[in-house]
Amino acid sequence: MIIIVLGMHRSGTSTVAGVLHMNKIVMGTYENFWPRPLRQNPKGFYENYEFRKINDLILKNSGYDTKSYTINLPKIRLTPKLIDKTRKILETYFKKYGNWGWKDPRTCLTIDHWVNNINYLGMESQIKIVVVIRKASSVARSLYKRNELPINNGLEIWGLYTERVLSFCNTSKLPIHYCSFESLLEYPEETCKNLFHFLNIDYDPSIISKFIEKEISTSSKGSKIKYPSRIEEIENEIYSKIIKE
Repeated sequence: MIIIVLGMHRSGTSTVAGVLHMNKIVMGTYENFWPRPLRQNPKGFYENYEFRKINDLILKNSGYDTKSYTINLPKIRLTPKLIDKTRKILETYFKKYGNWGWKDPRTCLTIDHWVNNINYLGMESQIKIVVVIRKASSVARSLYKRNELPINNGLEIWGLYTERVLSFCNTSKLPIHYCSFESLLEYPEETCKNLFHFLNIDYDPSIISKFIEKEISTSSKGSKIKYPSRIEEIENEIYSKIIKE
C-alpha cells in the first residue's frame, strides 16, 4: 500500500506521518528524515527528503521558490529527467517495502505528477490518500510565528494550497480519507481509529496516547481573524469532507 499524506504547511501532516511511521508504515528512514526535530516540531517532521527533493526540483523547474510562500503558485512544468527520477524512487520503494508512503506539504502542488507516474508503473490500486486539514486562521498564525509571514499572506497561501488539494480530490477516484488536526489533538484515539480503519491495517493504540499531545500547538488561540469570503468558502468545503462516524 502507498499512503500519500496531503496537507498545507503547519496543518499536522508531521503528526499524522509520525503516527503512521510508528505503526509500521514506512514514511522514510532516520537517514532521510529531514529536517530533524526542531522547536516548532519537537517530535519530528517525518518528512522523507528523497521525495521532498523531487518536489523542490519540480517546483524550481516551474519557477517557484518553495521557501518564499508567495501566492503566485506555478503551473507545473516537467522534464524527462524529473519524470525519470520520480519513477525510479517509486519503483525502489515499491520493491523494498510493503506499506509505505510519504508526506511533504509541497505534494499538494505536485500530486497529479506523482499519481500519473504511479499509474504509469501500474501501481494505482495501491494508493490511498490521507488529507490532513487545519483551520486557515491557525495555519496563518503558525506561519506568522515561524516565518513572520503576514497573516493575510498566510490565509491566502492556505487557500491556494487547499484549492489544489480540493481540485485533485474532487476529480479523483482514489480512496481518500480526510481528518482535521483539531480532532487529532482533541480526540486522538477516535481520530486514529478512523484513520486506520480506512487503511484497513492494525495499529497500536498505546502509541497514539504517547505521541500526540494537545499542547503540541497553541496556534488555534489568539485574537479572532476575519476571513475573506473566498477563504471561508474553501474552509467550509474542505471541512465538509470529514465524515462523522
